[in-house]
Amino acid sequence: MARNPLRDQIAVIGVGSTAYGRDLKRTELSLGLEAAVKAIEDAGIDRQEIDGICGTGMTPLAMGGAGFLTLQGALGIQETTWMKNGWLGSCFVYAAEAVFSGLCDVALVVQAYTREINMSRSAANDPFRMRAAELGAAGQAVTGFGDFARRWIHSGEPYAAWMGRYMSDFGASKDVFGRVAVNNRSHAVKNPNAVMRTPMTLEDYHASRMIWAPMQMFDMDVPVDCGEALIITTAERARDLANKPVLVHAMSLGGSSVGEFYENTLGWTENSSWISLRGLWARSELKVDDLDLFYPYDGYTINAVALTEAAGFCKPGEASDLFRSAWDAEESILRLNGRTLVSTHGGGLSQGRAGGFNFYTEAVRQLRGTEGARQAPEAKTALTCAGSSFFHDPAAVVFRVE
Repeated sequence: MARNPLRDQIAVIGVGSTAYGRDLKRTELSLGLEAAVKAIEDAGIDRQEIDGICGTGMTPLAMGGAGFLTLQGALGIQETTWMKNGWLGSCFVYAAEAVFSGLCDVALVVQAYTREINMSRSAANDPFRMRAAELGAAGQAVTGFGDFARRWIHSGEPYAAWMGRYMSDFGASKDVFGRVAVNNRSHAVKNPNAVMRTPMTLEDYHASRMIWAPMQMFDMDVPVDCGEALIITTAERARDLANKPVLVHAMSLGGSSVGEFYENTLGWTENSSWISLRGLWARSELKVDDLDLFYPYDGYTINAVALTEAAGFCKPGEASDLFRSAWDAEESILRLNGRTLVSTHGGGLSQGRAGGFNFYTEAVRQLRGTEGARQAPEAKTALTCAGSSFFHDPAAVVFRVE
C-alpha cells in the first residue's frame, strides 16, 4: 500500500453546471462564471470563504494563462492564498492537493468550453469565435504550443492508430468501441442536459461516417459550449454543511512520453492509463469490485476501452469479452461486474465534451442521490478517469460517501 495521507480527508461540497449546447453564443468566461456561482450557491457558503481557485487552462477564459485571476475578479473574491491553472482531469487533483496541504481551505475549480472554429461551420462563421481563435493562436505561438497541440493533442489520427493497433494485437472487432458509444448514448437519452439524446444501436454506430479508419463519427466526443464547477474543502468542514459530503478516497495522475504516444511505440500497458490507475489502486483500500459507478474518459472510444482494462475490470485485450458479457440488452447499457454502471450522464460522447470535468460533477450528484429517475440505486463509490489516456496527466480519482 502506497502512502496516502489525504485518504477521506477532502470533500466536494458544491457542484454547478451550465446548460450544454451546440451553439449557446456565450464566452468561456460567461459559462465558467455561471457554473461557479451555481457551485457556490449549492455549497451554501459565502464566496469570500473561497481562498483558492483553479481556473481552466483553455482560452479565452485563461486570459494568457491566468484563468484564476479572471475568475477571482469577476466573482468579487477579495483574497486568495492559492491559485493555479489546470487542464482536463489534473485541475481537480491540483485543488485537492492544495486544500490538503493547507495552501487554501476552500478551493473553487472551474472548467469551461466553447466549440473551436475548426469544429463546425456555424462556429467558423461566428466573428467573435474567429477573433478568439486568432488571439488564442497568438498565445500559442508565444508558448511554442500551437502546432504541437493542434496536430498531436486535438487531432484524432493518433487515436485512430491506437484503435487499429488494438484490433490487430488483440483480435478485437469494432463492437468493443461501439458498445462504449451505445452505452453512453443510452444514458444520455435520460439526461436532460445532454446534447445527443436520440437512441442509438450498434447498427447505427457501424453505419456512422468514417473519419480516420478505423475511427468513425461516433468514436469521437461531441464539441459543445458548457461550464462546470466544483468546490472542495476539508472533510471536517464539509460535515457542518447542508450537502452530503462526497469524500476523495484516493487519487493519482499518470503520464507517459508524448512522442512515443504519437509514434505508437509504447506497449498497450505502458500508456498513462495504466500509470494513473496503478498509482490509484496502490493508495486505495477499495478494489475494482467495490465500485458502483465508473466514468472512463471518452474523448475517443479507445480511451474508455484502455481505462476499463487499466482499472482492472478485465485483463489487457479482454474488453471485448467483458463488454459482451456485461451488456444489458434490454437497456442497451453496460453493467460491469454485473452492477457497475458506466458514464451515467452520457460522457463526452453524448452529453458533450467538457474535458472530463462532467465526470466529476455527475459522480458527485449520483453519490449524493439527487438524480431522481436516472439515479443509480444505492451508489456509494465512484471512479472517475478524466484526461487523455495516453500521455498528458490523466487523473484517476475514487470518490465515496459515508
